Amino acid sequence: MTSSTPATSATVGARISPELTPDSLLDLSTREIAAIHVEDFYPKDMARRVVKSAMTHEALGTYRKELASSVGRIHTPHVDTAWDPELTDAYHRQAVHAVHDVRSMFHPYLSPIDHLRLLLQEFWPAGANLLRLNGRTCFVGALRVFTPGASQLLPHNDRLHQETDAPEARHLTEQITANVYLQVPETGGDLHLWLREPDQAETERILAVEGLDPGTIEPPALTIHPRAGDLIMFSSSMLHAVSPSPTEPRVGMAAFIGSRGANYPLVFWS
Repeated sequence: MTSSTPATSATVGARISPELTPDSLLDLSTREIAAIHVEDFYPKDMARRVVKSAMTHEALGTYRKELASSVGRIHTPHVDTAWDPELTDAYHRQAVHAVHDVRSMFHPYLSPIDHLRLLLQEFWPAGANLLRLNGRTCFVGALRVFTPGASQLLPHNDRLHQETDAPEARHLTEQITANVYLQVPETGGDLHLWLREPDQAETERILAVEGLDPGTIEPPALTIHPRAGDLIMFSSSMLHAVSPSPTEPRVGMAAFIGSRGANYPLVFWS
């Protein structure tokens, strides 16, 4: 069930769509709605079988930036290339292997992100493709593990052009996060959305350490508690956060989706 807490005054675009459709996808890309939350997007029994292997995977590491380092991720996402040429080269060289490795964890079933990739290709007017930066393949389908009592993501945003000078990143008009949840604790692990982008000072803080002190900003406009199997999509350009869980791990699969408008194909990566 979706639980949402509206802002104190009416907020344009604060609606949450319960379905992923061509119309809701277009509305999300233009911020006519705040999020898409599809319950039972992925079968819970199929999600459950991957959780244990995700938490013990040999490629499980943590995010590089200080305030995100409590969160585990399988394979290196683009944000951790850190403008470093060697890390960037390794990310692209390992991208196809990483995609295949994560996909194999769900075999013989379709992974949640592979299922979403097919829907994006079908629903978006110009289709959707795996992102290539400077002509090199990107990884997509990162699995993330939030450890109980330790992991959280403080208020932050994500923009590809802040991670690379590749020309393919410069013209994106919107960037969307897609999360499919494999395991979610009964309490904690909530998604907080602010429905605004950070200002310049906040952006500089986020780029340095990947998070703002919640006490320095207003309360979130929306709070959503996902369940296992749910899909949630929202603008990653706007502030968002994940609260800690006191009891059990929160495990999910994540991807970014970039848009240049309905006349251009969507692109996706992790």
